[in-house]
Amino acid sequence: MAAGVRTFLELPLFLVILGAGCLLSVVLAGPVSRRWQQPWIVVCGLGASLSLVFAATLTPAPGGLTGPCLRPIVRPLGRGLLVFTDDRALNTWMLVPLGFFAGYLAVRQWWVLILAFTVPFLVEGIQRFVPQLDRRCQFQDLVDNTWGLILGAVVGVIVGALVHGVGRVVRR
Repeated sequence: MAAGVRTFLELPLFLVILGAGCLLSVVLAGPVSRRWQQPWIVVCGLGASLSLVFAATLTPAPGGLTGPCLRPIVRPLGRGLLVFTDDRALNTWMLVPLGFFAGYLAVRQWWVLILAFTVPFLVEGIQRFVPQLDRRCQFQDLVDNTWGLILGAVVGVIVGALVHGVGRVVRR
């Protein structure tokens, strides 16, 4: 089993929160997609992506550390980005789907992308001020999460613009 998957499965509530969040996403995607006039799968993907982020980052960590935020020197990922060899790559890739779906929706609802970029700040803030999670916020996580959002958002905006552009051409 991959180290990243094993890391997530070691979190006691990871599967419960991910499953509940995905189920809630499926249930709410219909009404929200009709209101936003967006494809159901994109809205459901946005909810499932948020569920993954919250399940992985806001569940209690066994043997975790609490205390003030860690502020190491910010380092680029380098080759580790493409291989899930450490937490930094996981922190980056975990937010790519959220960035993609938010970027796709941002073609028509720009505010969704703005809200998506608040997620890493929200997560690190909660990790800092909720000691029961046994987690320690890290500035490097914030950087890696934001990088993942940017990667996903760029692709999502491009795909969303292409899909909406083709849709306009077909309707003419």
